Amino acid sequence: MSLSRGAFEPRTFYDLATHLKDRLLHTIPRELKQATDRTCISRAYYAVFLSLRDKILALPFRDAELRRRIKHTNDAHAIVAETIRIIDADVGDLIVNLRTLRNEADYRTDIALPPDKVDQAFKIASEIFSKSALVISKIKESDIISAWNKIQRKRQGRHFYFRVM
Repeated sequence: MSLSRGAFEPRTFYDLATHLKDRLLHTIPRELKQATDRTCISRAYYAVFLSLRDKILALPFRDAELRRRIKHTNDAHAIVAETIRIIDADVGDLIVNLRTLRNEADYRTDIALPPDKVDQAFKIASEIFSKSALVISKIKESDIISAWNKIQRKRQGRHFYFRVM
């Protein structure tokens, strides 16, 4: 996928996170270590997620509403992971695991993240990147639609469960 002038390449988030981890993490004040660790994890996730999302959006599929959801809503996280999971369950699970780490890094201020979480996030992101081209090449529109339908069924089941209680 070629980028238009002024467009942003999401993979550079990974490059930034690597730079922070490899060159700056050992030089920053101790009180900034948690913030830097959390930033590295978050940037690694978004490098993966946005790269995959953009590659999926570059595929030829006709469903305009689904395209809008992938491009402009929070549903994109689930749609990308579930679509990848249909093609390669292991890679899809890696995306979910990386997102879980990112959610922990971004939202769990009540806990201190151990330093190994950064290494874990980088390892997962690297593995996803190494397998993503092959996975993306196998995706068809029907896979994206199936992923979205599965997500909706799962959500409806959850809403039904809470209404019955």
